[in-house]
Amino acid sequence: MELTILGGSAAAPNGGDASAGYLVTSGATTILIDCGSGVVSQLRARADAHALGGVIISHLHSDHTLDLVALRYALQYAPYSGERRPVPLHLPPGGSAFLERLGAVFQSGNEVGQDFWGEVFTPREYGPEAAQDGALTIGGLTVRFAPMAHYIPVWALRIAGGAGHSLTYSADTGPQAPLAAFAAGSDLLLCEATLLQQPPGQDPAEYGHLTAAEAGRIAAEAGVGRLVLTHLWEELGFDRYLADARAHFAGPVERARAGAVFRVDGGA
Repeated sequence: MELTILGGSAAAPNGGDASAGYLVTSGATTILIDCGSGVVSQLRARADAHALGGVIISHLHSDHTLDLVALRYALQYAPYSGERRPVPLHLPPGGSAFLERLGAVFQSGNEVGQDFWGEVFTPREYGPEAAQDGALTIGGLTVRFAPMAHYIPVWALRIAGGAGHSLTYSADTGPQAPLAAFAAGSDLLLCEATLLQQPPGQDPAEYGHLTAAEAGRIAAEAGVGRLVLTHLWEELGFDRYLADARAHFAGPVERARAGAVFRVDGGA
């Protein structure tokens, strides 16, 4: 199994990067996790969008969803010699209504009144029961969900491939969520680390993001093999993020940046 970073920026893309977007590949199966600003350009440089086995959205903030519009146009209009088929699009609860509103913004001319998404996606929601207890199988990958703590409902993903190897993606979350338990034993933890310190005076129960130090502590508690920091602001200094996480986690710590590829099988 491989993880390819398409974007590791926070709410706005860093220079030369994109917002949240990640490819996970196992054998013939490739899925896209989140689709923020700039992700489709990175995707088209590295993979065939028509060959995606599915797209999974962790939550409905724009830095995780906005390039769904660009992906829709790529799938519908970019020259392609193969058979076009709708790509399964897995959304959190409320995602169908969100998608309808988003499509309505961009419909024009003869598209008005038509299903903006239907020709390229088969949208479906993963409900609360599936998000907490169930699993989603896409080709050779199995995806499990766990609710995290953010400003809107959000789900972390644990993705298993062959030979028992797995990676966990935190999505956006505060430190009060049970991320360490969900990620326990993962080969790789792709963990948001938006901050260097939590906002002073804010109630910890209301934290919606992690610091790099908190990400390091969670990785250590979970006993993961490797920590990859994502959802970062370049203005805060990538070296500082890495140093803060390494102070709490003894394993490999790297940052998510467009084009980086990580094996998820215990290898380098």
